[in-house]
Amino acid sequence: MRLDHVRPCGRNKDGYTQYMARCPAHDDRKASLSVSCGQNDVILCHCHAGCTTSDILMRLGLEMRDLYPDAHADATASQTQKEEEYVYQDDAGKPLLKKTKLRNADGTKTFYWQHRVGDRWEKGRAGITPPLYGAASIKTSDKVFIVEGEKDVQTMRRLGYPCVSLADGASSKWHEEYNDSFAGLTVYILPDNDAPGAEYAKMAAGQLIGVAKAVYILDLSTIWPDIPAKGDISDYAQIAGDDQTSKALRDMTKCAVPWQKPKIDGLLSCIRTLDEFEEQETDWLVPGLMPKGQITTIAADGGVGKTTLWCDLLAAISAGKRSIFDPPEYIRSPQVVAFLTTEDSVRRKLKKKLREAGACERNIFTPDFSRDTTGQLSKLKFGSEELATFIRYYRPSLCVFDPIQSFIPSTINMGSRNAMRNCLAPLISLGEETGTTFLLICHTNKRKGAFGRDRLADSADIWDISRSVIMLGYTDDPGIRYISNEKNNYAELQETKLFSIDDKGQINLEGTTWKRDREFALDGTTNVSAPKREDCKMWIMHQLDSEDGTMATKSLEERAKASGYSAHTLRRAKDDLKQSGEIRYRQVGAPNNKVWYVDSTIPPIGWSG
Repeated sequence: MRLDHVRPCGRNKDGYTQYMARCPAHDDRKASLSVSCGQNDVILCHCHAGCTTSDILMRLGLEMRDLYPDAHADATASQTQKEEEYVYQDDAGKPLLKKTKLRNADGTKTFYWQHRVGDRWEKGRAGITPPLYGAASIKTSDKVFIVEGEKDVQTMRRLGYPCVSLADGASSKWHEEYNDSFAGLTVYILPDNDAPGAEYAKMAAGQLIGVAKAVYILDLSTIWPDIPAKGDISDYAQIAGDDQTSKALRDMTKCAVPWQKPKIDGLLSCIRTLDEFEEQETDWLVPGLMPKGQITTIAADGGVGKTTLWCDLLAAISAGKRSIFDPPEYIRSPQVVAFLTTEDSVRRKLKKKLREAGACERNIFTPDFSRDTTGQLSKLKFGSEELATFIRYYRPSLCVFDPIQSFIPSTINMGSRNAMRNCLAPLISLGEETGTTFLLICHTNKRKGAFGRDRLADSADIWDISRSVIMLGYTDDPGIRYISNEKNNYAELQETKLFSIDDKGQINLEGTTWKRDREFALDGTTNVSAPKREDCKMWIMHQLDSEDGTMATKSLEERAKASGYSAHTLRRAKDDLKQSGEIRYRQVGAPNNKVWYVDSTIPPIGWSG
């Protein structure tokens, strides 16, 4: 006998003799352990001092399955025994899949699946998504229980409760088509007593929030304090009986609290589903050109008039006037604006420039570096808390940074891919929070053949993070400059504006065009190279004249290079002369050793070198 001080103490409700004994799981001097038989000869034990069944069995060298003598005997009778078959049906009640449970001699369970093909069953699922087991029982119900396995579904249905389970227990995946079965129902999830069961319950509850009328997760330990690990509702029913189990389930559902997704902090608290976002139309600081609360960049070579242009814009917004950027007849009310610059003195230049442009000076804020004795203003960098404090306090509709390089932290390498994007990213959230539009002023690089994003000095990331990019430059007409919208995320590219700056430093609109920065830049290249090519043509004719009208092509190329003419210019010049009939080409020599010559076809051209 494994227990001490065993004595009978009457009969239990099923008519079996009940015994009391000392509990082996604690220092028991009062015989606190109650032992008897239940339905199906299941051994029942309960320590009135609070020890769990699993602790008691461990001290006795037993396992939970030893409380079920019939099942244990059957399991050891053979190496593998078929315990149960569960048929999964489609919506029409037609058999679709069959799951067979096997119990091995060591107590472990294995399963195998078969799928229906005509009149027979074949091995495997064949890619079929298993429907909910027991789904037919919930079609006319307003509530449903979800358990982990088919055995528990059968237990719950025997007790009169509509119930389903997923095909693979706690490791099941949720399929979207399951949602239709639970729409508008009250759902109670009753997991096994273990960590996988708890995760299974949370997974199912998370999927059903917003689908079901209400979702509850029930805890079996509230009705079964001694519940062992992996204990389930079927285990409880076998010990307590159907009547007590039904009463316990009613009590649990009455006291249950609706499940809610756990509150989260930090990063995850910022993640939302798309339906939680309010759909909004784009607001514009400058219609079609500068989106409100976003980043706009103006880029140009030095001396084009970047400062004059942003001062004109700043003055117009502060005073409630139309700027050169605005469409005709546009009306705005005066707004607070700000600028941060390290290029020009506020007192010596910018105050006068803004005043003459018609600014409302009390609506313009800018740092006064002469009052900064502790270096606080040097902390006004992109991404800094100091800059965020400045923007949040004054909430300007527009804030200009001129030049952008002055407000980049010293640790940022502008040439490093994505470094500038990360540096400027805080402006996006700050702009959306305050409604401030940020205008970045930067120089363009003058590398030959560079256009668009490649023209932004030092970093293409500036182009990438900007919602609108504006290029400035000179046209062919003396004194006429252009404003070309090169990128626009929220509207079509706007028409290019032509402007001039008069002797008083004021902006004057001179017209519009659909030419872009690229075309203007190419025009400039052509205009510079054309005189060079004409000069090269005269030089070629002079060389031919000095050589009696003929010269080896290779010798001409060597002389041209020594005289400072590029191969491209020489080729274009020769093409022009050949097309006009002033020169021609000929070959001299044997077939395997021919030499090309250039001949003049007209009298020598006067040339002064």
